[in-house]
Amino acid sequence: MGIQSGHLFVALMLGVFLAASLAWMVAGLYRRRMVILMRGGVAPDVARAGVTDVLAVSPRMPAQLDLAANRRVTMRLLVALTGVCLLVALTQAWFVVSVQFQVFTVNRLLLLGAVYGWPMVLAWGLTLRWPWSRVLGGIAIYLVIMIVLVMLRSNAQQSLLAVVGWLSTEVGVPLIITLIISASGRIRAVAPYLLPPALVLSSASILALQALSTNVNTSWQVVAPLVDVFGVKGTMLFCALAPWALLAWPVFALGRRMAGAYRNKRFSDLGYLFAIYWFVILMSNAVPAFAGVGTSGLSLLIPWLWIPVGWWVLTIWRPREDNPATLLVLRVFQHDAQLEALFDQVIERWRFTGNTMLIAGTDLVSRTLDPDDLFTFLDGQLGKRFINSEAEVPQRLASFDLKPDPDGRYRVNECYCRDTTWEPALTALVNRCDVVLMDLRGFQAQNHGCRFELSVLVKAANLRRVVVLYDDKTDRQIAVADIGAAPCGRFLWLEAGRMNIAKAREVFEALFTVAPGGETA
Repeated sequence: MGIQSGHLFVALMLGVFLAASLAWMVAGLYRRRMVILMRGGVAPDVARAGVTDVLAVSPRMPAQLDLAANRRVTMRLLVALTGVCLLVALTQAWFVVSVQFQVFTVNRLLLLGAVYGWPMVLAWGLTLRWPWSRVLGGIAIYLVIMIVLVMLRSNAQQSLLAVVGWLSTEVGVPLIITLIISASGRIRAVAPYLLPPALVLSSASILALQALSTNVNTSWQVVAPLVDVFGVKGTMLFCALAPWALLAWPVFALGRRMAGAYRNKRFSDLGYLFAIYWFVILMSNAVPAFAGVGTSGLSLLIPWLWIPVGWWVLTIWRPREDNPATLLVLRVFQHDAQLEALFDQVIERWRFTGNTMLIAGTDLVSRTLDPDDLFTFLDGQLGKRFINSEAEVPQRLASFDLKPDPDGRYRVNECYCRDTTWEPALTALVNRCDVVLMDLRGFQAQNHGCRFELSVLVKAANLRRVVVLYDDKTDRQIAVADIGAAPCGRFLWLEAGRMNIAKAREVFEALFTVAPGGETA
C-alpha cells in the first residue's frame, strides 16, 4: 500500500510540475504569436475600401451604475463560496473521523471541519483578487486561530509542537502545489487549465513504469528487446513517454471539451480555479490516507462533489440584470506590472456589475487568457480571431459574450486587432460602452495611439464618464489639450502613481459616478 500511495504522490507532483513547465513554454509562445498577428494585416486604405457606415450604432438604453448592487453581488458570491468550503470541509472531516477514529463525536467533527476549512481564505483571495502575499497572510492568521482552538479542545498530553506539525502537514503540501501553478504571473492563466491533461499524462507514465518494473521481475523476455535497443535508462524513458503518444489525441480532446464547456458557460474562470484548487487540496490529503487505510482513503475525494452542486445552486441564486453596464479599458501598452495590479484591484471588481471590453495585447495575457483562448491557440486557430478589415468589426463585436457566468460575474471580452484595424475597432468599442477607464500613466506625446483614443472619446455620444489615471510621468498638458473639445465634466482625472487599496477603491468608485448632466443610478 505504501508503494502505491507513493505512486499517487509522484503522479500528482509530476503532473503539477509538468503543467507548470508546459505553461511557461505555452505562455511565451502565445505572447510571441500575438505580437506576430498584431503586426500583420493589409494596409489601412485597402482594408477600408468600399466600406460604408459599418460602425453605425443603434440607440440603446443607458445602463444603471449601481455601486451598492456591485457590493451585494460580491457579498453573495463570497457567502456562497464560504458555504461550499464549509460543506466540503465538514464532509472531509466526517470521512476522516469515520475512517481514522474509533469514537465519533460531534465536537471532533466540528473541530476537524474548521481546520479543513482553511481553503475558504483561498476562495476569498480568488474572488477579491488578493495578491498572494495577502492570501498567505490570511491563511497564516487562520492557522494561528486553529492552533489555539485545537489546543483548547485537546487533552494535556497534546503538545503545541505536535499540533503545529500536524497543521503544517495538512496545509503545507497543497499550498505549495497551489503556489507552483499559480504564483508566477507568467503561468497563472495557463497552468491551472493544463493541470488535468498533465495529471493524465503523469499518471500514465507512472503506470507504465510500474508495469516495466513488474515485467523485469516476471517476464524479462518482454523487456529484454527494449533494453537491447535503448539501454536501461533509455528503456525507462521510453516507457515513461510512450503513453504520451497514445494519449496525445484524447488529452487534446479533453482540452477542447474544457474550452467548449467554458464557451457554453458550464463554468467560469473563478469556478474552475476554485474547483481545481480544492481537488489538489483533497488529493494531497487523500494520498497519505491511502497509505494508511488503503483504498478507503480515496473517499476523501468525495467531498469535492459539493462544488458542482454548489455552483448549480449559485446559478439559481444569482441576480438577473437585463441591461448591464459596459466598461472599456484603454491603456498605455507595455506597462505590464502596473496594469496587472489595476486589473486585479479594479477591473475584477467591476465584473460583478457588467461587461468589460478591451483591445487584446500581450500586457494582460496573465489576467485575460481563458481556456477558450488557450486551446484555440494550441489548435492553431488564434489567427481567425483577429480583425483583418474594418468590415469585420461589427461581426466580431456581435460575437462578444455579454451574459453573466454561473457565478454572476461578467466576462472580459477582448477585441483582437492588427495594427491596421485597431482604430475602427476602437471607435466601435467606444460607441458600445457606458464608462471608460483609461490608464495614461507614463503617457507621452509620442504615444499616438492613446492620442487617437482621446480624440474618439471626445466625440462619442453615449459615454457617461471617462476616468483617466495619471502619474508623475504623464504628459498631462498634451492630453488635456487633446480633449479640449470634450463635453464639460466627461473626463475625471485621478492621480494613481501608487495603486494601494485606498487608491483602488477611489478609482473603482469613480467608475460609478456620472458626468454632470448625465443620468444617475
